[in-house]
Amino acid sequence: MNERASNRCLLYADVAGGLRLAVKLGEAEAGYAVERCLNRMSRCAEAYSGSALDVRADALVAFFADVDSALLAAREMRERVRALPPMSGIKLVLRAGVVLESEGGGEAGAAEKLAAALVEGSNPDTISVSTELTQILSPSMRRMLGKADEAGSPVPLPSAPEPSEAPPPPGPVELRPDAAQAQAQAQVQRQMRVSFRGQNWVIDAAHPTLLFGRETGNDIVVSDPRVSRQHARIELRNGSFYLADSSTNGTYLLEEGSPEHCVKRDECALSEKGHIGCGFSVADNMSDAVAFALD
Repeated sequence: MNERASNRCLLYADVAGGLRLAVKLGEAEAGYAVERCLNRMSRCAEAYSGSALDVRADALVAFFADVDSALLAAREMRERVRALPPMSGIKLVLRAGVVLESEGGGEAGAAEKLAAALVEGSNPDTISVSTELTQILSPSMRRMLGKADEAGSPVPLPSAPEPSEAPPPPGPVELRPDAAQAQAQAQVQRQMRVSFRGQNWVIDAAHPTLLFGRETGNDIVVSDPRVSRQHARIELRNGSFYLADSSTNGTYLLEEGSPEHCVKRDECALSEKGHIGCGFSVADNMSDAVAFALD
């Protein structure tokens, strides 16, 4: 077996917190929330050339040609799920396990069972790797992982690994202070002003998320039967602003210089200025539209 084939990996990832959410909000709303996480996870797997993608009710399985791709995909999945705000105080989180496809003696489904067992025994928001996989990590991936307590134990991947092929240091590696400060400064400088019916809000590093919907717990409450209880949100992430929809009827976006379009169970980056309609066209009801503009 050549090295490329022997390094082929299986990633098993599930979404924790769905049962608690179902008890509080009902199965339909919880299902929508979990589906949103799985959609984000699927896009991450595809971005890192994942194959044989199998998306289930609350879990995802994918194969990757090499270890680095599998672990980078898992890390990106975790960050994308982390970015979603809590629903009714409950936060959905990712658990992932990565193993070599060859583990388990080549029996059908053996590698998946091993990866699922790693997930089952780990804490939420953790990425776990098998003993055999830790032995073939590349220098850059070892640097990103740092030093696990022991092979096969849950290994939390840092959010911003240092891009270097240098030999791993004796302990965990954090983002260099100068790079972290530069990233924080760029985030602090980004501001978006949002207005609705005479009220104003600012989205920035201190307040990175703005929720709107029909429920009174939202930042912006839009009283319209077409609006879902937790309809959508604007969030600041990695220096950019995104509109994310979690509604039944979709969120209409009219940006300056572009035609209106509907975002439904998805997200998109926002431009400098525009209006948002929760479940209705901005052109049909401008008075109930949410306006936004970058500072």
